[in-house]
Amino acid sequence: MLTTTVELPAWTHHVIAAHRNVPFYLVAVLLHLLFVLVFGTIEMTSGAVRGHLDVFNAPSPRALDKPLTTPPPDRRDQPTLPPGPETPRLAPVPRAITTPLPDVLSGMSQLAPAPALEPPRSNLHAPGTIKVPDAYTLRVDLRQRGDAIRTGGGSPHTEGAVLRALNWLKANQNADGSWGGRYRAAMTGLALLTFLAHGETQAGPNHAETVQRGVQWLLDTHQRHKGRFAVEHLEYQHAIATYALAEDYAMTRNSALLPVVEQAVALIVNHQSLNGSWDYGYNRTARPDAKRPGGDTSITGWNVQALKAASNADVQVAGLDAAMKRAQGFLQAVYDDKARRFGYAVRGVGSDALVGVGILGLQFLGAGNSREARGALITARSFRCDWDRASEASSYGWYYITQAMFQAGATAWSYWNREFRDEIVKHQAADGRWPVPGTTPGTSAPDAGWRQVADPKDAPVYHTTLLCMMLEVYYRYLPTFGGR
Repeated sequence: MLTTTVELPAWTHHVIAAHRNVPFYLVAVLLHLLFVLVFGTIEMTSGAVRGHLDVFNAPSPRALDKPLTTPPPDRRDQPTLPPGPETPRLAPVPRAITTPLPDVLSGMSQLAPAPALEPPRSNLHAPGTIKVPDAYTLRVDLRQRGDAIRTGGGSPHTEGAVLRALNWLKANQNADGSWGGRYRAAMTGLALLTFLAHGETQAGPNHAETVQRGVQWLLDTHQRHKGRFAVEHLEYQHAIATYALAEDYAMTRNSALLPVVEQAVALIVNHQSLNGSWDYGYNRTARPDAKRPGGDTSITGWNVQALKAASNADVQVAGLDAAMKRAQGFLQAVYDDKARRFGYAVRGVGSDALVGVGILGLQFLGAGNSREARGALITARSFRCDWDRASEASSYGWYYITQAMFQAGATAWSYWNREFRDEIVKHQAADGRWPVPGTTPGTSAPDAGWRQVADPKDAPVYHTTLLCMMLEVYYRYLPTFGGR
């Protein structure tokens, strides 16, 4: 039999001698507690070391090249500790990228560069130029614009396309401050409306000089033509130019603009046809042909927009309110209940574009909830924005339909926003302009109608401005024109 003798430490003999009368079971309990404390401390120490190594083990240099991602699912329950003095960051914190766009549209600066600032505007107060007052109010600031884009269904892509288009318009302004070729008054008005819709005025941070020169050209032209902005196709060109100056006056309250706007609006009011429309050359004589008694819906649409802009700017012109009321009567008179469409000059079935003209006209005139406007909206719900099947006339129709559906709101806007938004952005040229719908840059248009009547310089301005204003609709107007 093998016997093993264990020699106890000397201190144990003293403990046993001193506590010989202590019950055995109490000694056993004390010994168990001693062992638990000793081994528990060892286990906790080793666990803390393992946790520290798992969390702060430095990755390899190759791993630092990969983008940061969330931990894989099987490791999400592991502890993560905030960095402290003893655990420096492995990589520097990236600096915030500055952009002229609102924070709610982060990432937009990657789609389009910020517009370059123009040269110092030291000549804004030179003799013969417009004097911008020190105090003026823009309709939206950057934060409000961002909120409007987000809530209205826009995207960083839509605003990036707008910035590219504005830069293209700036680069293609004529030396005299106008835009376009043959129809410069209309093209200049459309270009200014596009800048103004983005909040760019003569006192803005990015395109002030561009807007300044365009406005000055219209003022000079108005004086040169003795109260008119054009001599050819006055019914369109004068209306669009008046629309632009009324918008500019509403935003800047520049007193130098008011007399010109008043005269321009008075010309429109005084040349309204007897049936409430406007005719070619602002002719007020009734036509002998019963099929064309006066003007038409297309011309009326631009003149209504000009009068509405003047009314919004609180421009006081005798007969303005009465003219708007007569225009409402004309649009309602050419509406066909059965087809749910607006006719061109008499009641009947007009084009898809006239559906948008009629709806928007009634909305601007305070009749957005009328039977005619609501009925035409039903028809508009079937319209498509298909670039490949479009023509030169499509920009005009889409421009009106977009505004009308936005004013209508609710499901009508949700449908049309999905229909047009990405389709328009996708077909913008790399330089910021838009080609003729149905084509790509460098190809001929399928419909030669526009090219037959316009200078080649007009078409790119015409399509770029109308399509850009479609993408500015999110913040251009509040839906307060009777569309809801």
